[in-house]
Amino acid sequence: MIQVGDVLEAVGDAEVVRRGAEQFGRASVDTREITGGELFVAIPGPTRDGHDFAAAAVRAGATGVLISRALADVPGLEALDATVIRVPDTLIALQDASARARRRSSASVVAVTGSAGKTTAKTLIAQVLQAKFEILANKASFNNHLGVPLTLTQIEPAHTQVISEIGTNHPGEIGHLAGLVGPDVSVVTNVGFAHLGNFADQQALADEKTDIFNHTRPGGTWIINGDDELLTRTTLGLPGAAAATVVRVGFNEGNDLRAVDVTVDEHGTRGLIEVDGQSLPFSIGAAGRHFGYAAMLAVAVGRVYDLAPSESIEALRGVQPPAGRASLRRIDDRLLMIDDSYNGSPDAMISSLDLLDSLPGAVKVAVLGQMGELGEFSHELHSRVGRKAAVGVTHLITVGEAAAPLRESAAADGLPAADIHSADSAREAFAQVKSILDDAGPDRDAVVLAKGSRAVHMERVYLGLAGHQVVCALTTCPLYINCADCPKLTTG
Repeated sequence: MIQVGDVLEAVGDAEVVRRGAEQFGRASVDTREITGGELFVAIPGPTRDGHDFAAAAVRAGATGVLISRALADVPGLEALDATVIRVPDTLIALQDASARARRRSSASVVAVTGSAGKTTAKTLIAQVLQAKFEILANKASFNNHLGVPLTLTQIEPAHTQVISEIGTNHPGEIGHLAGLVGPDVSVVTNVGFAHLGNFADQQALADEKTDIFNHTRPGGTWIINGDDELLTRTTLGLPGAAAATVVRVGFNEGNDLRAVDVTVDEHGTRGLIEVDGQSLPFSIGAAGRHFGYAAMLAVAVGRVYDLAPSESIEALRGVQPPAGRASLRRIDDRLLMIDDSYNGSPDAMISSLDLLDSLPGAVKVAVLGQMGELGEFSHELHSRVGRKAAVGVTHLITVGEAAAPLRESAAADGLPAADIHSADSAREAFAQVKSILDDAGPDRDAVVLAKGSRAVHMERVYLGLAGHQVVCALTTCPLYINCADCPKLTTG
């Protein structure tokens, strides 16, 4: 919850324009999510200004409004009954007040960041901790300048653990957000190449990711992917490393938790986790060797809170991945779909191609959308993914002009040119997949992977194969949603 006092203490020149409710169940910036008792925060934006929706939020049930305009300049708000607080900047006020609300709570906070796998790790950590504790975890991937503070305002007195995912695409963001969160336990999944175009080099990206540890409680626990040499070296070189408890997980020897004998099929991932002198079998419903890292990270967090590794592993049994993250969907007896359409970065694409390669099938189609925010590294990183695709696919389809180096690299590494295609949109790519499957005939066993940046909406490939039709004509979409949740989706 968030209180009027949180805002007043966090923002020196905050003014209560009209008093009513003194505390609110949470903060919200979206009138569509108002259920009653919220503090609506009017965030100005380049195309939409939250002040224009403040009155609608109150009519929907919000009992407080945070504004930066004069009350008379907020349409319709003067005539409504709600607490109104005026501040110079509503976003800064939300962030600072959320940090105040977090520090008012006695809950222990786990923060998760990394180039890839953040949301999956957060989901598995929550799965483990909720077996014993009253937890709060950010919904979806609420991991940015808005999502993190909005999550913190939802902390209730009953919550004993909070899991907060923290993302970044520019230098300094992790430090700022981790400063709001004030974690007791921090987790870094890896240092890859996502958003590399906004950083000087990969070391700068490693410095950004590991900055989370600089904002972790002194003497707290740092949990990392110990197979990532750059991450490990950067972490151990931080000033607070000697005083922290550093836990390393991975597949290689020397880690504190180690996964061995890992196998993957369409039903999930299984193997053994070696920890505390034990060798414990684990099984999760998510398919992919990279999910082994998320499982180990979750077990490591459980150990911090005195959950026996066997208890954590049992809590993970059969867990499914978040939607659009390596979700395996059986279309028919001969066709399996890997819906990994949520987003696409070089590291995540390579992991997805590993999964495609590991699954049985005579026909393996990879539909890969262009990757964004790679800057001067774009050509090199698309080429790297193309070389990987040449190893385990029979057909490659790319979406978007920036993916040209991916096709060229796959061809240079031996994938026949006749089996390499390009498309301007995911809808066009679906038509090409359909043609490839039709040419292969009904007796083929086929696996199709769809992955790419969110704006390309690669889920349209899965939706098409599943019998749905997306009638939206946009090649890219400004809405950060899955097409399955859009009214433009039709069935049949």
